[in-house]
Amino acid sequence: MTDIDPHRVKAGRIRDALLLMATESPAGKPIGPDAVARAIVGKNEKVWRRLMKPIKDEAVRLAKDGKVILLRKGKPADPDRVRGLYRIRLRAEGESMPAYEAPKPDDDLLDDDFISDDDEA
Repeated sequence: MTDIDPHRVKAGRIRDALLLMATESPAGKPIGPDAVARAIVGKNEKVWRRLMKPIKDEAVRLAKDGKVILLRKGKPADPDRVRGLYRIRLRAEGESMPAYEAPKPDDDLLDDDFISDDDEA
């Protein structure tokens, strides 16, 4: 399987592998995108790492379609804002779409950092 060029893997193949693995996962246990990549192209890390971005793109599409739920730190993550390590689980039949928490403002930005029109001299 390691002779597959990761740049030639089509979105449909990624989607099929992702959904199959999520379906076969015991009791809705989430799967990692790295496991999907290894299932498609094999164990060579230099090869499967190149699939991480296309897998994330497909996972986001599936989440927006309501087929999977992306998890970050064990909680549902907004597909438009998921960053860092995440996992994927199949959305159970009849399960409602999760309500995502509003993004937290940057702690680095304080109101004092902004100049209002009144401050101009």
